[in-house]
Amino acid sequence: MIYTPKPIVLRWLQVGKREGATHMLLVEDSLADETIPVYVAQGENLDYKISRFNDARLTHVVAVFDLFLNLEKQLDTVYP
Repeated sequence: MIYTPKPIVLRWLQVGKREGATHMLLVEDSLADETIPVYVAQGENLDYKISRFNDARLTHVVAVFDLFLNLEKQLDTVYP
């Protein structure tokens, strides 16, 4: 479940893009009942970063956004 409204996620995506990230992960923190953005910088390994946050008990990645593609279209797949 994504706890964060779509406009806020769009703002996070725009920040990541502006700061030069290649991807943004939406990570659900089960303990805090919140969804947080995690940026993947150029040169970082995307698969490794995803694996770091896929702990079935505490956190898991609910969406992965490619910041070089259309952000609105990607958001529409997460927020139908």
